[in-house]
Amino acid sequence: MDGILNRLTAGVTATLLAIAMFGALAQPAAAIRDRDCSDFKNQRQAQKFFKKHKGSKKNDPHRLDADHDGKACEASF
Repeated sequence: MDGILNRLTAGVTATLLAIAMFGALAQPAAAIRDRDCSDFKNQRQAQKFFKKHKGSKKNDPHRLDADHDGKACEASF
C-alpha cells in the first residue's frame, strides 16, 4: 500500500511541478508592456517591433503609428 501511495504522490508532484514551470514560462500577450516611440533608438527599431507585434494601418496596439500609414514612429526621429 505504501508503494502505491508513494508512486501516486510522486506522480502528482511531478504533474504540479510541470504545470508550475509551464505557467512561469508562458507569457500572456497582456504581459508585454506598452511601448512608446521613446523606447526605441531609431525608427527602424520601432518599425521592426511594430511589424513583429502584428502592427498595420488598422492594428496599432502600442499606438506607434500616429497617422495610420503603417510606419511606426516616423515623426519621432
